[in-house]
Amino acid sequence: MELCKQWTVRMKNNISGGGVMAPVSDPFDPSAFYVSDGWGSCYASMRLRKLSLETGEELASVPTRDSTRCIQVEEDRLFAVLNKRILELNRSDLSLRRAYRKGVPQYSDYVGFNGRDKLLLMNWMGGFLSVFDLNTETARKKKVDTCCGIWKEDENSFLLLNGDAILRYDLAGNKLKKLADTEPCVQCALGPSGQMYLLCKGPIEGSTISSKIVVLPAALGGTPQEFVPGELIQHFALSQDETKLFLSRDNCIWLYSIPERRVVFRHKFEGEFAFEDGLHIFHERILTYRWSEQELTCWRMEE
Repeated sequence: MELCKQWTVRMKNNISGGGVMAPVSDPFDPSAFYVSDGWGSCYASMRLRKLSLETGEELASVPTRDSTRCIQVEEDRLFAVLNKRILELNRSDLSLRRAYRKGVPQYSDYVGFNGRDKLLLMNWMGGFLSVFDLNTETARKKKVDTCCGIWKEDENSFLLLNGDAILRYDLAGNKLKKLADTEPCVQCALGPSGQMYLLCKGPIEGSTISSKIVVLPAALGGTPQEFVPGELIQHFALSQDETKLFLSRDNCIWLYSIPERRVVFRHKFEGEFAFEDGLHIFHERILTYRWSEQELTCWRMEE
């Protein structure tokens, strides 16, 4: 197994920094993904950009004049959540449909959408879930503590992970219900099977470096599994078939086989190849970023 470079492109602006979203894949088009201009960019030039995963070519962009913190991608449209505004864009070409400025919850890192008129927004340390009404441009709040993720079950029901518990939010009733306690965690992912993967805290108090990933069954209440890769890691990504975990710390990556329960590949990048919140895996490809050169690189793992 080896890592082969597919392409490298020099970005027009820096695409990393605190409060800037990491690359996000398009769930309706596996050949496209999105990045946001970030730290060190002139505000007047800042854009949200849609790139080709095959070539790195810029397919579309829209001026934002601010960093995009997170996005919600729908089949026909896309919501770009900025620090103090929300842009509703056409997904095909990122042309502007509407800008929301009044009543927008500020500095949101996570977003969910009921498919009609409500956005669920949270800052990772904000302490509140905000439900923003697109029609009235007003928001209501619900106390939730921290946030590690928001997932839609249906148009009225959402799963939230607050760092030590899984909650279900009833949008119509504005009610929260705890479904299960979890070990304290710093990152999570929901697999296609419905299983939830948690990067647990520790072993050093207050550190984001961890030594294990806990997997919770789709039917909560089952017995969790633990994967201990034998390496201290900061971030992880899950393959779409849920057979592999891509693990990273600083400029190192490990490929962990879930069926074999062991690390099957290791690689250390030379230079400053890292996003603020880790490497990113799209359809078995790894995206890295050399911020000193503003170079985005796509790698393909081959047998």
